Amino acid sequence: MEHAQRLMKEKVALENEIRALETELSGMSVTRETSLVDAEGFPRSDIDIGAVREIRRSLICKQNDLKALMSEIEKSLITLHQGTHEDSREPKKPVAMQRPFARVGIVEHNSPASEAGLLAGDKVVVYGQVNASNHNKLRLLIEETSNNIDKSIDVEVERVVDGLPQLVALKLKPRRKWGGDGLLGCFILPL
Repeated sequence: MEHAQRLMKEKVALENEIRALETELSGMSVTRETSLVDAEGFPRSDIDIGAVREIRRSLICKQNDLKALMSEIEKSLITLHQGTHEDSREPKKPVAMQRPFARVGIVEHNSPASEAGLLAGDKVVVYGQVNASNHNKLRLLIEETSNNIDKSIDVEVERVVDGLPQLVALKLKPRRKWGGDGLLGCFILPL
């Protein structure tokens, strides 16, 4: 958390420096794009070309530094939100190491799947004891569901959040009499 906060403070300081340089340029009646030569191609005599070029160079360097810092902030925030920051002692499973074997289709409102937090488009990575290596064309998933009516099943799904795949752990409790068809209230399709 402190690392992300420190990076954010650096970002604010860098943005302030960029604004100060842009203000200095506008005080010289030029912008980043203003031509430094006149219509005939000669250096303009009404501005200090050396100073303008130095400020523009500094602006470009600061913009590049800001871009790199923003990338570092993004990585830091992702790490922070996934709970895998440096002081975490709990190892997390990287999504890339696990292969999904099924996809969640339509999820009925107020169904066991909906209550567990399953969303249409989620890719099932683990369903109780079932995974990509043993699902047997989803037969074991059906069996796992039937054997655990009114019991919680640990489910892990790969879900895309802000363009990035994340592993989400859920507890799904199959049951009858929830107000709809089936034990889950969703379609699970093979990949």
